[in-house]
Amino acid sequence: MELREDIQKSISAGFEGFALEFQAQVRTGTYDLYGAEALLRYTSPRQGNILPTEFISILEQSDLIYPVGLWAIRESLRYCKKWREKVPQFHISVNMSYSQLNHNSIEEDVLDIVQNSGLPGNALTIEVTESMQLLDYPHLNGIFRRWKKSGIEISVDDFGTGYSSLGRLKEMEIDEIKIDRCFVKGIQKSVYNYQLLSNIIELADSCQIRVCCEGVEEPEELAVLEELRPALIQGFLFANPCSASEFERDCLSFCSMNCRKNKIQDAVISEKEINPLIKSSEEEIARTILNAENDVFYLSDIDTYELYYLNNAGQKVFGAKDYTGKKCHKVLHGRDTPCEFCTNSNLHQDSFYVWENKNEYCGRHFLLKDKLVSYMGKKVRLEVALDITKQEYISQTAKERLAFADKIVGYMNTLSQHADYPEAVNRVLASLGDFYQADRAYLFERDPIQGDFWDNTFEWCAAGIPSQQKNLQKVPPNAMERWLMVFEGDQSIIIYNLAPLKETSPMEWKILSQQGIQRLIAVPICDNNKIISFLGVDNPRYSIQDDSQMRVLAAFLLTRIRQDWNEQRYQILLQESNQDLLTALHVGFWTLYHNKVDGTNSMIMDETMSKTLGAEVLSSPEEKYTFWYSGIASSDLTKIEQSFKKIIHSNQILQFEYEWNHPKGMRIRLRFSGILIEDATTFIRIKGYCRVL
Repeated sequence: MELREDIQKSISAGFEGFALEFQAQVRTGTYDLYGAEALLRYTSPRQGNILPTEFISILEQSDLIYPVGLWAIRESLRYCKKWREKVPQFHISVNMSYSQLNHNSIEEDVLDIVQNSGLPGNALTIEVTESMQLLDYPHLNGIFRRWKKSGIEISVDDFGTGYSSLGRLKEMEIDEIKIDRCFVKGIQKSVYNYQLLSNIIELADSCQIRVCCEGVEEPEELAVLEELRPALIQGFLFANPCSASEFERDCLSFCSMNCRKNKIQDAVISEKEINPLIKSSEEEIARTILNAENDVFYLSDIDTYELYYLNNAGQKVFGAKDYTGKKCHKVLHGRDTPCEFCTNSNLHQDSFYVWENKNEYCGRHFLLKDKLVSYMGKKVRLEVALDITKQEYISQTAKERLAFADKIVGYMNTLSQHADYPEAVNRVLASLGDFYQADRAYLFERDPIQGDFWDNTFEWCAAGIPSQQKNLQKVPPNAMERWLMVFEGDQSIIIYNLAPLKETSPMEWKILSQQGIQRLIAVPICDNNKIISFLGVDNPRYSIQDDSQMRVLAAFLLTRIRQDWNEQRYQILLQESNQDLLTALHVGFWTLYHNKVDGTNSMIMDETMSKTLGAEVLSSPEEKYTFWYSGIASSDLTKIEQSFKKIIHSNQILQFEYEWNHPKGMRIRLRFSGILIEDATTFIRIKGYCRVL
């Protein structure tokens, strides 16, 4: 009870008494520094240093583990960012308990901490113990997948001491397993432990799971592990857990680390020389290097399809230890006849043929490089297969961006080609909602009478989703306060889980929950640094982690909003009383369109200009442009072309005069004034007026 009281006081005092120690993780073979595991420590003001086995259990039982755990992640990333100045790819691992993962806001809180740290997600590895309830994997998988999309990696600590199988871990898309010290201790004397660990590492490699061996304390143990080739090593042989300052001095220092590496390498070499179990002959060096590759290599006969060679990686993936004399299509694809997609006919000696294949036989996706090579006096097929299955989830974001890129042209065409502004916005919202697979897509604008209130002016709803537009008129400013503060910082509102808002923003939570919203994305639309509207989608199911797509669309929409405002101003200027005055002055209006794609031009003339030029009988804009252009005096053609170029490039009103041949047989002098209205991807639009001088 005293210890729990001390811990509560420490947390209230800004986590006073809590500290982190760091233990180095190094790469096998080179012993280069990979990163460190952060270990939580606590010093009680009454009882002094407390063992983690004591205070961690109190933290978990009292749910105080949650704020302390977030503090540990925040501090670890702070040190990681500092240490990356010396080791650019430095990684940090932080432990997390099951009680933390059961907290409602754990997904958001961890993502916020990583985002605010200024580091990429792949700088952080979250370690969970195998003894936790990994059987609750559907719940955990949802959390892990969200984190993995941001690059955060997941590691299972103390692997082999619980009840998990590699099959279950594969379902959870685990990135790393950490082998417990009990399997490493005395491995040079135990054939059973050696074989068991060898099998675990082989299976993990086939599942694309990184292996880290903990508790390495003796050079003899390391010498054996070198043969088994786990990716990472951690233990007292390299470094004890130590404070941040000691870690900087002993592990980040180039001289200190090199001196330590040299001593360890000398000890390992000496051990290999005297230990016959791990001594390698020179004749096996080439085969050892090839077999150590994670990529699949094989040689096969072009004519008979007989397999000549399959390296260890290929044997593991395809379960083919005894492959000699068997057909490649049988061993690699489980087929009795040659594959219909076989690339033998496309192969050459001077270059690789690169292609992709989803191998249903082994359930993997490969990037393949094929080439003809000489082997035993004949031309045979060499194939190198890179397993890219695990990387597919990383490319999901790229796929989403490419899908949105395909949508951009459609958005632009919709906004530019539809003269009716409401129709254009409604069409774009429908396309936006469809892209995000959302329940609703909408545009909010300031209320025209009460400028501090907000109206849902346009809304699109998916099939079966009720409209909320009538319920969202004149939304008060106090309900929008948090959103506006975020928008003013040119940030987006992204809500992945509504539950945490119940305590922090109860009014916002109430408004959103009444609409059945659990997540949303909203981006501001600003004109001259003033928020004029915002664009949003409710319950998106696709591309939910990225707001950049909506920001691009918001920029397009702002252009169309400005255009609509200009159109409204033109309409005011063209009211009947003004029109009568302009008609009396023989001032006519025109709009010129230039199609960038096919180079064609068209012109719209009002009634006054049509009568002045004698073009009343012409109907189409293309005919009117040809009629007007053909009447320009040849001496003024160059002037006309230069004047329109200036209008386009200067974006200012330009006035010029020229002579024009009237169809009634007389030459008249016209004054044109024009301005660029829109310079889109596919067309240019210029408006102005003309007058006979």
